[in-house]
Amino acid sequence: MPRSFSVVEDPWVPVRIRADLDVEESAELERLLPGTCRGERIRVGLRVLFKAAHLLADLDVSQPPVETMLRRLLAAVTARIACLDRGPAEEWLDAREDLLAAGRFTAERVDGYLDGCGDRWQLYGGVRPFLQDPRLAVECGEDAPPARLAMDRPSGNNAAWSSTLPQGEPIVDAEAVLWLLVWHGFGPSGTAAVRSHGTVSGKICKAGVHRSLISYFPHAPEQLFVSLVVSVPGPAAWPAQEGEDLAPWEAETLSDPLVPAPPRGPVSLLTGRSAHAVLLVSGEGGTTGCRITWGALGELPAAVDPYVIERDKGGPLRASRDRTVWRDLDALLLKEQAGSKVRLRRPTVFDTIAELPAALQQGLGVRVLAWDQDKQDKNSQWYAATTPPVLQHVEESDPDGAAAIAAGRSQAEAVASELGRALASAWHAVNTGRRSLDRAGFVGAAMAQFWERAEGEFWDVVHDTARRPAFRRIALGCFDAAVVSLKGSVHGRDAAARARVRLAHPTFKRPRAKTPA
Repeated sequence: MPRSFSVVEDPWVPVRIRADLDVEESAELERLLPGTCRGERIRVGLRVLFKAAHLLADLDVSQPPVETMLRRLLAAVTARIACLDRGPAEEWLDAREDLLAAGRFTAERVDGYLDGCGDRWQLYGGVRPFLQDPRLAVECGEDAPPARLAMDRPSGNNAAWSSTLPQGEPIVDAEAVLWLLVWHGFGPSGTAAVRSHGTVSGKICKAGVHRSLISYFPHAPEQLFVSLVVSVPGPAAWPAQEGEDLAPWEAETLSDPLVPAPPRGPVSLLTGRSAHAVLLVSGEGGTTGCRITWGALGELPAAVDPYVIERDKGGPLRASRDRTVWRDLDALLLKEQAGSKVRLRRPTVFDTIAELPAALQQGLGVRVLAWDQDKQDKNSQWYAATTPPVLQHVEESDPDGAAAIAAGRSQAEAVASELGRALASAWHAVNTGRRSLDRAGFVGAAMAQFWERAEGEFWDVVHDTARRPAFRRIALGCFDAAVVSLKGSVHGRDAAARARVRLAHPTFKRPRAKTPA
């Protein structure tokens, strides 16, 4: 008999309780979560999470791809519970304002929604296990080991990512839910288990819709309730397709893997776009096996994700372990930003930030979550960051502030380009004929130091707009540290000196005098 585990009732979502609860809030916490205390890190089910959201500080997830998918799921459930899943825009804004003024979700609304989906919240067994396809029990062959589900473990021929647990070690129920979410967003393309559905048989998967991308969420420090509410995208960000907007656990029938349905509203947009199908196998200790295969035979219908920066060419902005988060800040504040090669469109979830009460808006930052990887099974690095409160400077609220931040970022990029050219010039003068790979390593190390040091300077300028940024001074310091290795000869010292002069005193092209007619 399958194990019983409900994502509504059983604890699985890692959260941190607020440390600043007053006496009345502490008493309420004791009623909802007996034996817990302020500042504690615990796991909760969905029912307790939404009833106690105003008492919680934040999610407490260590893996960025897990947090990425969890925030999308919670935004969808928030939309349902808070009636933020319906328009028109003016009524939606009024509903959000009333909810934020109330400061909490009502227990009746939480229970009403969660109770309405019955046993579809169960992780194992039943007709419709949570976010799984029970048809795989007959459409797929043998079970894969638990490590196939947990993407941080070595599996098959794949190298270990961050965990060294053996392939056959069971995954505890709470962790299995989280990795189930990740597969629906970050599953790789390529070979999976053979699936025979009707007359179609195959084993090739498309990449997950969030794979290798960066996600940006509005974030209220130490206020999970606010973070959940402001992460629900407004009506202008919803798909325009006609039809009922349903999450997988709400639909009466399973999706057709041969003809993927387009998203029809905020809930299906955030929960229903998956290229993979998964079925978990329960046993002693949790998930003891899984079946993972293609969930959509062709390409998924196009849709604009509300948490990514879109480009007019090349799709959403991709994650890069070498690019610091603040370098894209102006692309979050300006609705559109013209780049040198492509035009950027900020995540649509930020389009309603300016409609928030000013006091609340001034406290909002951005939670950034990314996984640098390719479309297949190669993973480089995942990363997460939380910016200081900056969303008060969105273009609609503070056009001058947004422009100043964009100018500061642009100035840093310009100085960085000059630093890169100066380093390359000095290196080539000394290392004629050596491999370009060596030059890339020499320049790359210094550039990484520059961006690390420039970030602190950038935030200082954001908080004090009267201050002139010192990016060039930082660049000169990084240059001097890098070229020490080149100064072993007179020729090297001379090359470094000439390159430094050009970096310290950049020349500008003067317009040519007009020739008299």
